[in-house]
Amino acid sequence: MGVIRKTIIYIFLILLILAWLLPIFSIVQAAIKSPAEFNSTSFFQFPTRIAIVENFKMAIKQWKLHEFFLNSLIYSITGGVITIIAASMAGFSLIRLKPKFNFPLFLIIYSGTLFPFQMYLIPLYRIFNQIGLYDTKTGMILVYSALCIPFSLFVYRGFYTTIPKEIEDAALIDGCNSFQLYLRIFLPQSIAPTAVVALFQMSWIWNDLLFGMVLTRTDNARPVMVSLASMSGVSGGIMPYIMAGVIFTSLPTIILFILLRRYFISGMVLSMAGE
Repeated sequence: MGVIRKTIIYIFLILLILAWLLPIFSIVQAAIKSPAEFNSTSFFQFPTRIAIVENFKMAIKQWKLHEFFLNSLIYSITGGVITIIAASMAGFSLIRLKPKFNFPLFLIIYSGTLFPFQMYLIPLYRIFNQIGLYDTKTGMILVYSALCIPFSLFVYRGFYTTIPKEIEDAALIDGCNSFQLYLRIFLPQSIAPTAVVALFQMSWIWNDLLFGMVLTRTDNARPVMVSLASMSGVSGGIMPYIMAGVIFTSLPTIILFILLRRYFISGMVLSMAGE
């Protein structure tokens, strides 16, 4: 029975892997064909020549993906850095400095993850128009940073509860004040949760379409996903160009995961263990 059970489990896992790989295969299969060959051959038929480089060039030339790519890169990096600094300091303050009503404060901040983002669109649109932040990079950075802080605070707060109190006491005896304790003791030990926050939040900022479409209107501020969505047009667009654009815009998140995968699992385990 043990062998049969393992065989069934392996078959099930293999089917799940194939189901997960099928969309990736479909994207690559479409991206490597020329538009003429894509329209004249069956979907699963391999192309006679690889045209992905030409498709990349056309996607960049016609839809200016590289310009929007730079906008999203600015939003992801800047928003991620602001989120990491603000959430780590807030997590340290709530756990170690223990201000009055620290747990209600945490719940108030964390409640930002409980409501659908669509609730924020109309108020943000009106406020941004009134104060001159609509269709600006500064406004988008502020929005992304604010939306990412609640979950990031949850991660840091959980991790900081796992750091022994004796380390804090020893640092205080050596003359560290609260800021030095955060900067020299807690923050250097936060590599794993920082990797979790960076991967989740920077990926979310990069893949956002909703706020990019509502809070921007010109090429100067719009993120790359808005440009990618516009490639489909009213008639569906040219599929090889779109799929080449999809691969192009997916590279940063793939590279980020590869770089941070070493710390990802440990960071999630420690953060959840603290809760």
